Amino acid sequence: MRRVLTAAVIALVLSSLVLSGVAKYWRGRGYAPVIMDSPDFWSIQRANVYARDKTPLVFLGASRTLYAIDRDTVISRLPGYTPVMLARDGEYPLATLRDLAEDEDFRGTVVCDLDAIAFSEPGLVMQQAQVDYFHQQFTPSRSLHRRLLSHWQRWSVLARPDFSLTRSVLRSWKAEPEPFHPFQWLSLRRYGSIDFTVGDPEVPKQDLIREVESHNGHLPRFPFDEWWPQVEASHAWVNAIQARGGEVIFYASPTSGFRREVFEDWAPRAEYWDKMAAVSPAKVVNALDVPALRDFPLPDDSHVDFRQKPAYTHALIDALQARGWLQTPH
Repeated sequence: MRRVLTAAVIALVLSSLVLSGVAKYWRGRGYAPVIMDSPDFWSIQRANVYARDKTPLVFLGASRTLYAIDRDTVISRLPGYTPVMLARDGEYPLATLRDLAEDEDFRGTVVCDLDAIAFSEPGLVMQQAQVDYFHQQFTPSRSLHRRLLSHWQRWSVLARPDFSLTRSVLRSWKAEPEPFHPFQWLSLRRYGSIDFTVGDPEVPKQDLIREVESHNGHLPRFPFDEWWPQVEASHAWVNAIQARGGEVIFYASPTSGFRREVFEDWAPRAEYWDKMAAVSPAKVVNALDVPALRDFPLPDDSHVDFRQKPAYTHALIDALQARGWLQTPH
């Protein structure tokens, strides 16, 4: 028995030394630990929308909110609120808004970042998979597992699947290049950041140019009569949250440059957003009407560099408080 224990200890020590050496090698190659998103990671935050001592302040949206809101700034500026980040990269948030509306236990404030395209039929279901997972598969054991995994991902570069033994062997055998160097990351509370000194902001700009060129210079508009039913459906969701003492703020975050031009051509504000805003029971604000947000620097015409997150968050809170939509500390 003693020999077995000795062998186990030796194996554990050797394994730790090997893993430490591998991790040191990859860190020396410029790689850092990265927390990766997942349905469980999102669900942990979805479960945090029921705060009673403070008002839950839920941020919905896609990447422009996920990578722009600074949690520390929200907490310092809005001490009466508990911020919760439920935005998802690349996914419009209406499915999550509907879910919160149908949740009788939710009585918070929602800041829902969306543009007119979000009310298209595809935009209605983009986050539905996350909602379904939370209600049907998320459990306390999965929560514990994901919390432990998040801490592992936070501290070890080897937690990234690209550095698993299998992937490393296959990459060497196939003579594949080294893994991608990420320039965006998440915190333990799912607040994202983008470092544009690492990521090239010209890449998404060129991607958009090619996308527009593939449609002969104009992205096809969504027929209004197919778009409007989603606008009308959202009224019931907003009313349901308001009836329980909550509030919903629809917020169109800023874009700039060619992207702003393309979206105006794709869904002209006067024909889509303004008509929605005129009848919505939600509070509605467009960044184009707030100079500090309209002119905010966006390196890729869409997203905020992580160094500018506090300034952006201050500007957004200023705009919402100026309209009387968020409590002002006494």
